[in-house]
Amino acid sequence: MISPAKKIWKLNDDLLQPPLSTPTFPHWRTENSIVKGWLNNSLEQSLIGNFIRFLTAKAMWDAIATTYYDGTDTFMVYDLKRRVPRMRQAGGSIETYYNTLQSLWREIDFRHPNMMEYDSDIQRYSDILQEDRVYIFLDGLDDHLDEARSDVLHMTSFRIVDQA
Repeated sequence: MISPAKKIWKLNDDLLQPPLSTPTFPHWRTENSIVKGWLNNSLEQSLIGNFIRFLTAKAMWDAIATTYYDGTDTFMVYDLKRRVPRMRQAGGSIETYYNTLQSLWREIDFRHPNMMEYDSDIQRYSDILQEDRVYIFLDGLDDHLDEARSDVLHMTSFRIVDQA
């Protein structure tokens, strides 16, 4: 069994391919094949042909990274930000709807952190963001909750979704 650390070494090039004549080569080749198999199994079927011919897991990983990762989470943030305004309670429980939104927002915050430096600006931005999230949450509630939505909007303090 390959340890998690060796998985990373295979992909980070920390565990270089030994010469064919060394006694460690057969073991290295087996581990390399296992990691390549894991990579293949994680790809969509239509993509495997693009990467299967690489000789090492490291070369395969580098090709995948070059093709699909530009060093940012731009596509993930885009997808998350698209999903948030489309979320609806849709007859489910308020708790499930709320928890799903919170999960999306946490992931957005993690992948797209606030880069401001000054505490006052960070707080001001956070207040605006939280208020916008309340509006999104309220907008996604089922129509039979119109009265509750109206009550929240008439509150003087609903700055965060938890309070709403």
